[in-house]
Amino acid sequence: MQRCEITGVGIITGNQISHSHRLSRRAWRPNLQLTTITVNGTAVRVKVCPKALKTLKGLNESETIKFLRANSATLSSKVAKALNK
Repeated sequence: MQRCEITGVGIITGNQISHSHRLSRRAWRPNLQLTTITVNGTAVRVKVCPKALKTLKGLNESETIKFLRANSATLSSKVAKALNK
């Protein structure tokens, strides 16, 4: 399943509405980007949404760890494991 490994943003479902107002199910998928972040000296490859990527862009390692701890409820297991080392 497509899910941001930091913020937890995932697939959203709803209806596609045609001109005649017929409804059919559809899904909006997140724009996930593959990037590498350094957590406690360990390089971790993660899939993140652009909002999290923009936040992480200018941060050093200690600020990155602080940001990850703030989002600890939605972290993936591999990021949480690297954070707790």
